[in-house]
Amino acid sequence: MIKIDKTDKLYKYLLGLKVDDIDKKYIELASNGRYNHDDIVAYISARFRPSVNYDFDEKELEKILDYYVDIKKLKHVNKKQLSEMLKNYFTSHDLTLRNEILNTQLKDVLHLCLNYKSFHEDIDLQDLVQIANLGLMKAIDKYDPNSRIDFKEFVIYYIGEYIKEEFEEKKNG
Repeated sequence: MIKIDKTDKLYKYLLGLKVDDIDKKYIELASNGRYNHDDIVAYISARFRPSVNYDFDEKELEKILDYYVDIKKLKHVNKKQLSEMLKNYFTSHDLTLRNEILNTQLKDVLHLCLNYKSFHEDIDLQDLVQIANLGLMKAIDKYDPNSRIDFKEFVIYYIGEYIKEEFEEKKNG
């Protein structure tokens, strides 16, 4: 068993082995018990860079890792492909296409949720991800690909506002 204490050392080690998908390999090694809880937390924190570090409990960390592994399985599209998908959706409103667009943004949704949770620890991460995904669906519907606004910036802003509205509504009654 290889014992590596720090996430950056792990990355260097995996790079040295010329591992193709470092993220997948790290999670695989971590799930086999080769890396401790703190290493995995450091990895998630480094990967998604929440604005403020906070401690994940075991169940929450497991959910984050599962969600992240699922996201990594999805098809990656570049900016040009995404732009074409958005233009096609804008004219057709095809729900299958909307779901494809939604899947391309899930990594950003997780990043946004982890950042939001770092400031609001009392909020359940699963609830937060569900609300953010609903906000993402609405953002896709509202986005105009003919505008000069970058889609990712629009999505991040829109989801952030949607999350704030939802939790303020829950607090107020």
